[in-house]
Amino acid sequence: MDTYIKDWHHIILNCSFDNTYKMVWAKSLVELAISVTEEGDTATFTFNDISKLCLKHYWNQTIYFELIQGSNIKKPPELLTYTKELISDYVAKVQTNQPIRFEKINFTVLNLEDNYNKAVNKVSNTLKNDVCWRFKNLDGSTYELYDLSLDNRTVTFKMEDIRSIKQYSDYLFSFINYRWTQMLEGFNFSPRISRKVRAIDEDKIKRSSLKKFHKYLDLMCNNGKRTCFYCGKEISDKELSVDHVIPWSFMFSDDIWNLVYCHKGENSEKSNRLPSEEDIVRLEERNATLLTLMEGTSYSKSKDFDQLQLANEKDYVRSFWISFKG
Repeated sequence: MDTYIKDWHHIILNCSFDNTYKMVWAKSLVELAISVTEEGDTATFTFNDISKLCLKHYWNQTIYFELIQGSNIKKPPELLTYTKELISDYVAKVQTNQPIRFEKINFTVLNLEDNYNKAVNKVSNTLKNDVCWRFKNLDGSTYELYDLSLDNRTVTFKMEDIRSIKQYSDYLFSFINYRWTQMLEGFNFSPRISRKVRAIDEDKIKRSSLKKFHKYLDLMCNNGKRTCFYCGKEISDKELSVDHVIPWSFMFSDDIWNLVYCHKGENSEKSNRLPSEEDIVRLEERNATLLTLMEGTSYSKSKDFDQLQLANEKDYVRSFWISFKG
């Protein structure tokens, strides 16, 4: 492990805290880093880019589990307050308390874009004033993990450091989640905090039959033959299975853009492991083809078609994959 990643580890392990700001900051930076295509000598992210991911993480932990993010219950962290304000706006608009993941909400369609942008700006202000510079400072030393421009509200990384973050992203995500969980256990009396950080609570969520998706997946068949998404070989009726490429235990939903045919044995062997990037690329290509095949048919009037179209437009496959790596 190189010195740069060891510095990340040292800061995350030893930083003082009375809220989870440093963890949401770190996790959002790692998410942005692994999405970078290697062009140029540096990569720059705006505070707004980071703020949107901070909102996502706090939203998902709050709307499902109401996790406390700071040590002072009477004075909750500002970022949590802004998140709850946005959740309240959302609940008032849709008139339901049914929780939904942040990634699935279209604030523009709901006519909440101004509310969302105001929340992003408020989060950005807090990151500028209280988080971005403090994260790098520990025990009187400043660790040069990134360059800050407070005037421009940007964070800039050297490309060599971006490559290190990418290489060790799984390690960083795991360690950030571990420390975040430790903090939450100090602030909350709620059980199973570690599972809630990953939004996994399988005991309370029922799974339904996936046969209703066969009619769509059959459009991808060659000469009426169903083939396995993973190995490409033909599947007999006895061996046919529908698999969530991004595991159901992460998604808690059945979405056509995330479902493929595969052999039962491969489905079982894959279990709850996240797919490789190669599988993600093939799923993106599959979804583009499937959407074209559904167009002009009766299926184009279905909710599943609308969902697939939105998933392609919003890049759900890659967005969720990157998110769940954290």
